[in-house]
Amino acid sequence: MIETSAATRHAGLSMADLDAVYALHLAATGAVGRPELIKPESRDFFARILSGGGRITGVLRGGELIAYGVLQLELPPSEDARPLLGLSPADRLAKLAGAAVLPAAWGGGIHDELIHLRVEDARRIGVRHLYATSAPGNLRSWPNLVEAGFAVRAIVEKYGGHLRYILYRDLSAGEPDEAEGVWCGVEDIDRQRTLLAGGHAGTRWRRRADGGRDIFFRSAS
Repeated sequence: MIETSAATRHAGLSMADLDAVYALHLAATGAVGRPELIKPESRDFFARILSGGGRITGVLRGGELIAYGVLQLELPPSEDARPLLGLSPADRLAKLAGAAVLPAAWGGGIHDELIHLRVEDARRIGVRHLYATSAPGNLRSWPNLVEAGFAVRAIVEKYGGHLRYILYRDLSAGEPDEAEGVWCGVEDIDRQRTLLAGGHAGTRWRRRADGGRDIFFRSAS
């Protein structure tokens, strides 16, 4: 447990917190109201994580659970991204499998903090490889992951045919060297796929004057 203020603390959650986690999930996804952007999870999903399939970090304020972040350690075949990332079966891979913040607490940087906490948790238990999925249209998610050192490595269709970025981070790697690359609008999926197929990785992002988002695709050479 990490104390952050007199009123807010972080804690690893347990099965006793299952109902609170699921209620928060429903509140957050219901506020967004777009399942193509955020995958609705079942209560059983959280039960599997809390019963040994991973870890859930909670943010509590005044005794109320206001946010959580999932680190999934046991990956079913549908979530095993090692072949896509060029990893071997022996490489230990975990997934940042979703985070939610109570709508009243949006905008306070909690999502960023949950990414950092889960990365450090993975590092402590010896997990080197981490990945996450995020819809290109989820502007609260993938920019935070990119800023936390994750790189866009693929675009796939998942969860009923919805587009998802696959974002990856090797915890043993240092800061990437400067390299040539190109900026590409998030809305241009075909061009991003071409760049990714050519060995590029999306490592930075920027906001355009028109309010859109660009990703910098760094050359692998």
